[in-house]
Amino acid sequence: MSTNASISGIKSEMDSEDNLRRQGSYRKLVPINSNGDSQLGSAVKIIDRTNSSQSSKEYAVYLQEYNILAEYNMLRNQDLRGIYVIPSAQNSFLWFGVQFIRQGLYQGGVFRFTITLPSNFPDGKCPNVFFQTKVFHPLINYATGELNTAWGFHDWKRSNRIWQLVQYITIIFMKLDTKMVPFNEEASSLFENNVEGFKERVKKCVKDSLSVVYDPPVTDDPHYISFSPYDRELHDPVKREIFKTKEENEHKPTGYSWVQPGSLQPFSKPEAR
Repeated sequence: MSTNASISGIKSEMDSEDNLRRQGSYRKLVPINSNGDSQLGSAVKIIDRTNSSQSSKEYAVYLQEYNILAEYNMLRNQDLRGIYVIPSAQNSFLWFGVQFIRQGLYQGGVFRFTITLPSNFPDGKCPNVFFQTKVFHPLINYATGELNTAWGFHDWKRSNRIWQLVQYITIIFMKLDTKMVPFNEEASSLFENNVEGFKERVKKCVKDSLSVVYDPPVTDDPHYISFSPYDRELHDPVKREIFKTKEENEHKPTGYSWVQPGSLQPFSKPEAR
């Protein structure tokens, strides 16, 4: 897996609005709190800070950049398996993502998506999620790829986090509900009235997603997540190193010994005289 770069078709829609363009370098780090707070704790405080102290547009843009970076920092600290997300290198309001489905009806599918933050983030409505891969799902518009985020977030609040939205993207493929408010009426009707027919459409959807995994990037953004076929010369050394490290860890002691070597004599017990 690698990251590519720029925002071709996606970028053309976004660059028309100056307030959605990146400001400054994305290499900023969440400042270390002198009071001993963890970096994650500092990130939460930065996002929850009120806007009353914003005295200028320049400061507002700077603080908004930190809000977004803090959100990404929190996302990285979550145990979200099978899903990869990273902000665009050119537009921090646009995030690239890939979902690997590991279980359930959609198992084996690889689905690309984007998350677009509102221009007044962290305020405003729920970020928009659009799938680039065609997905047959009740909550996803098959034509546009738009995900119905309202099913999981009826009222997006400032206290909501992007990592929760990313988690929601995973959950919709694991747990389907007939009560879902559909963005795809056909998928919803099949799921409710013809489960076998629904499963067949899902299988085709999964198969189609695998056929486009190695397609060339649609953008030259360096953070675009792209894939290439297995190359023995390139990947075998990495594979051997991974297995080597795993074997070494398996032979390492997993605990501490509290007895004298070669006996059952505890270290803490004085020797008898």
